[in-house]
Amino acid sequence: MGIVILVALPAKAADGGLPEIKVTSGGTCQSCHLELDEKKFRDPAVGFDHDAHNRPGLGCVTCHGGDATADDPDEAMDPRRGYRGVPKSKDIPKLCGSCHANEKFIKKFAPNLATDQLAQYKTSVHGERVAAGDTRAATCISCHGVHGIRPAKDPRSTVYPTHVVDTCGKCHGDAKLMKSYGLPTDIVAKYKRSIHFETLTKKNDLSAPTCNDCHGSHGATPPGVKSISNVCGTCHVQNMELFQKSPHAQAFADMDVGACEACHGHHEVTVPGDERIGVGDGTACGECHEAGDRGGETAMGIRSSLDLARETLNQARAEVRDVERKGMLMEKADIELQTGHENLIKARNRVHLASVAAVGAFTDKVIGAAKGAQKLAQEARGEIRYRRNGLLVALVLILIAIIAVVLKIRSIES
Repeated sequence: MGIVILVALPAKAADGGLPEIKVTSGGTCQSCHLELDEKKFRDPAVGFDHDAHNRPGLGCVTCHGGDATADDPDEAMDPRRGYRGVPKSKDIPKLCGSCHANEKFIKKFAPNLATDQLAQYKTSVHGERVAAGDTRAATCISCHGVHGIRPAKDPRSTVYPTHVVDTCGKCHGDAKLMKSYGLPTDIVAKYKRSIHFETLTKKNDLSAPTCNDCHGSHGATPPGVKSISNVCGTCHVQNMELFQKSPHAQAFADMDVGACEACHGHHEVTVPGDERIGVGDGTACGECHEAGDRGGETAMGIRSSLDLARETLNQARAEVRDVERKGMLMEKADIELQTGHENLIKARNRVHLASVAAVGAFTDKVIGAAKGAQKLAQEARGEIRYRRNGLLVALVLILIAIIAVVLKIRSIES
C-alpha cells in the first residue's frame, strides 16, 4: 500500500461541537477497492484518484472512518475502529464542515479557502430543509459530488461557472421534484434561453451570471421582489443608478414592484431591443402605459429618437462599406461610425431615466457622427468619379498617341 496522510475524525468533539481532527499516517483503502469487480465499490476508488482531497493526502477514513492500516477488510471496517460507512444525508453538512469550518485545520491546506460555508449553508433554504428532516434537499455532495471532487476553478468541476446551471438543474430542472415543492418547473429551460447563458457558454465570458451569482452558493436563497434589482445592480451599476434618478423609481417602490425584472424578467433575460420601447403589443412600456397618457408619449418619443438614430447610423455604415468595396480607405469614417455606435449604446442606457431629453442628447450625437461618416463617404465617391474621369482622359490621350505613332510609322515607310 502507498503511504499517505490520513485524517481521522472522532464522532464528536469533547465540547459537543464539530469533531476533532487528528492527522495520522497510514495506508490507503484504494488499493483494495481497485481490485474489486463490483462497480459500485471500485468506481469510488477510481474517482478519488483525482479528488481535490486526495491531493493533500486526505484519505477515505476522513469521511468513512475505520482503520486504513488494517489489511483485513473486517478489521478495517470495524465500527469499534470508528468505521461509519456511508454517511446519512442529514449528516453530510456537518461531516464536510468538520474540516471546512475548522479554520486552523483548513488553512494548513488552502489558506485562501473560506471557512464559513457551513454557517452559510445553515441559513439557506437547502440547509433549513435538511435540518427539518427533508432527505431530498441539496447537501454538499449534491453540488460538489462525492468521489472525484475537483476545485471550483477546475473547468471539469461540477461547480465551474459553465456547469453550475446543469448542477443546479439536476434538482431544479426536475419538473416532478419541483412540483412537489410548489416551485416553477421551467427555471432551467428559461435561463438557457437567456442572454446570460449565451454569453457564458458561447462567448465563454465567465463574468456572465449563472445561478449562484444571483441566488448565492452555500447560502442559496430565492431573492425577494425588492432584492432582485439590487442583485442586478451589482453588475449593471450604471443602469441601476440611472433608474434610481427616474420617475419610475418611486412609482415602482410605491407599487412594491421590482425595478429590473418588471421589464427584463427573471431567468429568461433576453437582449433588450428598441422594439421593447413604446406602447402596443410586445412592448415593455405598453404593459403600464397607453398612447394617450404622459408615460406613453414619453415612451413613443424615446422610441422615435432611437429609431431615427439607429436608421441614420445604419445608412451611414452601408454607404461607407460601399465605397470601401470600391477600394477607398475610410479610416476617418470608421472612427465616426464607432463614435456613433458608442453614443447609441449610451442613448439606450439613458432609457432607464425615462426622459426624452436625456435620450435625445445622445441620439443627436449619433446622428451627428453618422452624418459625418456620410459626408466622408460622399467625398470618397467624388474622389472615385475624379479618378475614373482622369483614367478615361488618360486612356483617350494614350489612344491618340498610339494612333499618331502608327500614322507616323506608315508615313515613314511610304
